[in-house]
Amino acid sequence: MARKVLNAYEAVKKGQGEAIKAEIPVMRAFESSLQAIRDLDPGLIDDWGPADRLEEDVTAVTLEDDGSFEVLKNSIKEQGQQVPALVRPSKSKPGRFEVIYGRRRVKACADLEISVRANVQEMDDETALMAKGLENAARRGLSFYEKALFAAEILSQGKTTKKVGEVLGVSRNAVSQLSRASKVVPRSVGVKIGPAPASGRPKWFQLADAFEAGKLTEKHALVTLSKLEHLTSDQRLDQLIKETLKRGAAPRVNQERSPIPGVTVKSGQGINIVVKKGAFANWLDEHLDEVLKKAHGEFEATSRKE
Repeated sequence: MARKVLNAYEAVKKGQGEAIKAEIPVMRAFESSLQAIRDLDPGLIDDWGPADRLEEDVTAVTLEDDGSFEVLKNSIKEQGQQVPALVRPSKSKPGRFEVIYGRRRVKACADLEISVRANVQEMDDETALMAKGLENAARRGLSFYEKALFAAEILSQGKTTKKVGEVLGVSRNAVSQLSRASKVVPRSVGVKIGPAPASGRPKWFQLADAFEAGKLTEKHALVTLSKLEHLTSDQRLDQLIKETLKRGAAPRVNQERSPIPGVTVKSGQGINIVVKKGAFANWLDEHLDEVLKKAHGEFEATSRKE
């Protein structure tokens, strides 16, 4: 009796897993790629699809993050590139390629001025996206915030919450939680903090709560983080959360606007609405409860939206 291979990738390598390949097209592409490894000029390879990791050059220097790329580069320099990147021929730029996964390997080879080993495969966007997600699951896991950004970028490309869950291997509820983190925490702040690999949903939600409660503004967060660049990304997140505990609600600027003639809205410390005497004021007086309940219902629906 043949030995049962549990890992899908190992099954494909050993010529098994026909059912797996039928159900997951990317596995069939993976099998073909084993015979399609080529040495390519890194300069011919472009980025493709949603970013799945925070860029090395946009995060502040951290103790755990700044070394990982250098370790990878030194490993390739001394031992060669052990794991190929996955690329596909560019449809819009003949002679060029798009990297599905392995961006850091491509960058490392570019820095070393050597060719990059890559599996070259024809695949559509759907298969490429699944390949990217499966590779992430097989290698170092993404941090909670990296998953949140990855999910946000997939959604921005018109994919459904269900598809995001399939790519990341998480439930719809988990996708909803990831979406809250990416929507409420300003991207500039999250990127400045970095991946925070040891920090999960509770800490990012604590930071999101601070933004929603007005205890923290994007400007203040960035100023605070600019003083914490010597710390690791997890430490920066912790320090920023501690900062919010010292602060009350951020001061709000009083604003006055007139959305329609005869109505003035003043905001700052709460909201004050003044309606000029007349027919509309009389109608609003009769229907105000209904209008407010409807508005509150829309607010709650938007807050829960995935």
